[in-house]
This record gives sequence, structure tokens and C-alpha cells, in this order.
Amino acid sequence: MSTSLKRLGWILLIAVGLIASLLTFPAAIPWMLAGWLLCASVLMWRGRAGWIPLAVGGVIVLVKNVDWPPALVVLGGVMLSVGVGRILFLWKRTEPSPTGRGRFIDGLSLVALWGAWLAVVWSWSASANSSEPAQLQGERPVVCLGDSLTAFGYPEELGKLLAVPVINMGTDGITTGDALNDLPRLNEANPQAVVIELGGHDYLKGKTRAATKENLQTIVDASQALGAEVIIMEVPRGFIFDPFGGIEREFARENDLELISDGVIRNLVLWSPFSPPGMWFSRDRHLSDDGLHPNNNGNKYMAKHIAETLAGRFREGILAE
Repeated sequence: MSTSLKRLGWILLIAVGLIASLLTFPAAIPWMLAGWLLCASVLMWRGRAGWIPLAVGGVIVLVKNVDWPPALVVLGGVMLSVGVGRILFLWKRTEPSPTGRGRFIDGLSLVALWGAWLAVVWSWSASANSSEPAQLQGERPVVCLGDSLTAFGYPEELGKLLAVPVINMGTDGITTGDALNDLPRLNEANPQAVVIELGGHDYLKGKTRAATKENLQTIVDASQALGAEVIIMEVPRGFIFDPFGGIEREFARENDLELISDGVIRNLVLWSPFSPPGMWFSRDRHLSDDGLHPNNNGNKYMAKHIAETLAGRFREGILAE
């Protein structure tokens, strides 16, 4: 293979990696970073500087504007330190491969990078899962509070999967502020679990991140005052950049709530007639007919994921036999 063809192949591979990284769902951020860390590790072990993949991975996370738990801050600091260190001290190394002290520095750098990455993996998983066990409380219902994605009917499908009643409190077009008006109804329902799917219209209607977070806190506090388990759905506001900076994941981490990844809602878009891969398949495979709101398949798909989350929290008894 000629040098030009090899170079073209590498350019295409890097381009695909960049596009895939920019489109990565928030739940998979640690694994996206693992790909760039692996590239850097191979280069470093072969005696190269290896700082470029570290820089690319870091810039992509900044561009995507995700939640920054402490572990991710630490990993970012380690990536920056290792990258700068190699630029300053190792890039002009004259020997073809590192030996002695250079190999020790390489090994120490890799241990620091991958150790910090493992901490991110643990933190990312912990932020999406509540540490407190939940216990089934008789026939108290599950309330689904949300906008049109909820109002379109997934709670009805969820009711077929659960052994307890499900109440649909979804209203088309509402913000988190509008949902505060439903708190009296929430109190009357006396739920044992509340599934919150809100915040998309806050962004569309120009509400601030701080106001949205404050409203979510009010809803969660009211739910927990009733002794209800709270599950929050991660709402996508863009395929690359999140203008609300991972608010649901941050909120779940700070309040020790169960989080349903935004992959569930994103798949409604991806498996529609207007986006690949859905546009390549027949309509009976589509989860949405308009490119956003769930159709019958989409409602079943959402209900299945929420039922699995509830089953994971309550362990036994909540699923219909």
C-alpha cells in the first residue's frame, strides 16, 4: 500500500472517530474517552509524544458540555498534565524507543491516566443509580409527569407492564415551571414512584438552566415528601452540544436519584423516517412517525425501559405477572 493511501486511510479513520465521538450519547462518554486514551497509550508506548489524542478527547468533552462530576475533573487534570509534560520533556526524545527512565515515566503516565479513567467509569455509573433501596408500598400508583413525550401515551403501555396503577400526568408543551401547578394533583395521587420527563421545553422557551434546576428540585422535594421514589429521564437538547450542560445527570448525582439515559429519547429520533438508521428500515420498525414523539412502538419502547428501571429499584412485585 502506498504512503498516500495509508495517509488517506488514517485521515478517514480519524474523521470517523471524531464524528462518532461528537455524536456520543452522554451515557457513553467514559467509553468515548477510552478510545482516545487507548490511541494515546499506544503512541506513548511506541515512544511517541501521544498528546494529540489526549487533547482531542478533552476538547470533545468540553464541546459536548456534559456534566462534570469530580472524577471527570480529575481525569481532565491528569490528561492535561500528562499531555503538557510530554510536550515539554518527551516530544524531542532522540532515541527510537524509550528506555530506562523514559519507559518508567511512560508507565507512570499510563497508570495515572487509566486509574483516573476507571474512577470516571465508576462515578458515571453511580451518578445514574440511586444508592438507596426502594420498597414496594402496596397499590400506590406510579405517576408519570412530563410533556408531550409522556402525554402521547407511554404511561398507558407502562400500566400494562406493572402490577400497580399508572397515572399519566403528561401535558403537551409544559415547562418545569408549568409542572409546579400539578403538585396538588401529585399530592392527591399519593404515588410511590414519580417518573419525571421535563426540561426540553424550558430550553425551547428560553428558560434558564438555573430556573429549570430549581423547579426540578421543588418537584423532587414534593415527591420525596410523599415517600415516593423519583426517577428522572435525561432529556436531549442537541446531538452534539448540550446547552443545559448535563443538567439531569448532575441533578440525579446531587440528589441520589435513578436516571434513565437520554438514549431512550434519542432513539425516538434515530428510529424515525427522518434520520438514519430508521430511514433505512420499514415503518413497522419506527419508534416515531414525526421524528420526535413516540408512536405506538415508541410508547412500548419507552414503557419497557422505564419498567426495567422500576423493577431494578423495587426488585420484586412491581412487574405484572
